[in-house]
Amino acid sequence: MSGPTLRGQLTFASMATTFVALLLAAGALLGYELNTYRRAWVEDLHAQADLIARATAPALVFDDRKAATENLALLGTRHRIRAAAIYRDGGPPFAAYRADPEQAIPSFDPGGGGASERFAGTTLEVVYPVEQDGKPIGTLFVRAEHDIRDRALGYAAILAVVSAVSLLLAGLVFGRLQRTITDPLARVSEVAQRVMARRDWNLRAPQARNRDIALLVDAFNEMLDEVKKATGELQHETLERRQAEARLQFADRRKDEFLATLAHELRNPLAPMANATTMIRLSDGDPRTREKGVEILERQLRHIVRLIDDLLDISRITTGKLSLQMDSVDLVGVLRAAVETVQPVFAERQLAFDIDIPEERCTVRGDAARLLQVVSNLLSNAARYTPPGGRVRLAMRALPEVFEVDVADNGIGIAHEMQQRVFELFEQADKSLERGNAGLGIGLTLARQIVELHGGEIRLRSEGIGQGSTFTVRLPRPDRPDEPVQEQEPQLRGPARALDVVVADDNVDFAWSLSELLESAGHRVRVFHDGIDALQAIRTAPPEVAILDIGMPRMNGYEVARLVRAEIDAAVVLVALTGWGQVGDREATTRAGFDHHLVKPVAPEELLALLEARAKPAGDGDDSAVNRP
Repeated sequence: MSGPTLRGQLTFASMATTFVALLLAAGALLGYELNTYRRAWVEDLHAQADLIARATAPALVFDDRKAATENLALLGTRHRIRAAAIYRDGGPPFAAYRADPEQAIPSFDPGGGGASERFAGTTLEVVYPVEQDGKPIGTLFVRAEHDIRDRALGYAAILAVVSAVSLLLAGLVFGRLQRTITDPLARVSEVAQRVMARRDWNLRAPQARNRDIALLVDAFNEMLDEVKKATGELQHETLERRQAEARLQFADRRKDEFLATLAHELRNPLAPMANATTMIRLSDGDPRTREKGVEILERQLRHIVRLIDDLLDISRITTGKLSLQMDSVDLVGVLRAAVETVQPVFAERQLAFDIDIPEERCTVRGDAARLLQVVSNLLSNAARYTPPGGRVRLAMRALPEVFEVDVADNGIGIAHEMQQRVFELFEQADKSLERGNAGLGIGLTLARQIVELHGGEIRLRSEGIGQGSTFTVRLPRPDRPDEPVQEQEPQLRGPARALDVVVADDNVDFAWSLSELLESAGHRVRVFHDGIDALQAIRTAPPEVAILDIGMPRMNGYEVARLVRAEIDAAVVLVALTGWGQVGDREATTRAGFDHHLVKPVAPEELLALLEARAKPAGDGDDSAVNRP
């Protein structure tokens, strides 16, 4: 009886089974690899587009085409990115980048309201929104040449070679050892199916006794190793992206909480200030009511100034620009000054205040104002978190190598898990509404940073909620104590003579009130509300002193100062009186030609003292000389 032999049938059946198993596995792996690589390309280009969009947003806001073009040029480091463009308001490209001048980009904004991607042949195009403060301000277009097709062909070739080699080895072995071939191939097929069904890349085909079949199994297992490695890397990248997204969301929530708290802290002093102005308006000349209203305004104004100063200090610390005026400082004097600062708060909250500090002088090397800020912050925190009727204790000890200052209270205490985080920025031990004016959560951060800049440390002890807390400041003792510098109390005197003063500020109320203050001190004042009018007045009749705001309409204070220095030969003292007070702002005013830089709100005594120094009596020498900083 003619027909296929049993050996041939078994060989055919075994080979067919092996071929089908390998084909299914190779096809599934190829499809998975193609899809994975395709998604990786999209995610990578989206991430690149997000970085460029964030970097270019300020350029769109400030209409800076050069900066936008430079940001796009950074894409040149990615040789597969061939072209990119930024669009604004749906119009033509605002800025563009082409790796090849022949590359074409859309003439108008291709955006459709969100991020999108499109594959076309060997190119991938991504459209990504550019946002500023959560609002769309433009669109980013990126075109890249991908190698997905080459990757797929290469991977398919590898799979084809592996499969062909496997089939060849199987055919040679099956000719003699059908059983030893059939069983291992069946197991390979079973593992391949389980891998695809479970996506379990840890599965491996068992080793075979026959060397040729073992090569087939090894090739299959190596292929699984490669897939497992690629999958692990992809999962790791996905996890990192999710963690980064979670950190960004957490930071965004912290930002929103901080802004809400800042608004609350600003409204708190503004409310009594509004009430005080109404009290003064309705006082009918009652001096007690007017005096009380003025006290409220001054007290709440000082509170707002301290709040702004703390925020600026945080900015200086985080950027490494906080500087200390190191000198020999009497630490006992600093503690006494801090007590005077917070005494009204303790009286208002009816807190018992125990003070145990030495009578003799204790000298340290430091910045007196910053150390006062540290102790005042700690005492204010103690008052804030101690219920009425509680007790706060300020004590100081002189140890052989350090001075220790304790601020202890019997207030709400701090939970153990919170004691490490309480020094972090914007963290608070108790954020409940019942705490009332809880602050911004920056006082302890400032205190720790300032103390560490002095070479010291702050320690915290608390047994937990309801057990009170103790903050200990440790400052190193100097090797050779120096005598502290004796500070002279400023004494305000009337001006030696009246000065001709120009005041320029676009805030009408501020300019008017400042002119009233200067005129009450005997000076002659001319008031203007923009830079051009002020410059014209200075050109026409040069004053002895010009007090200029920086941010004025029509012409800013920097330009006015430069033109005054360039055009006017008279020795005009230029004073910048502005809300900008960072180190860079002061350097900018000096470069523009200003003699002095004062930050709003300026103490009237400081401004009058500056004018007094300019208004020398006629017999004291040449009053036209100006000493610039």
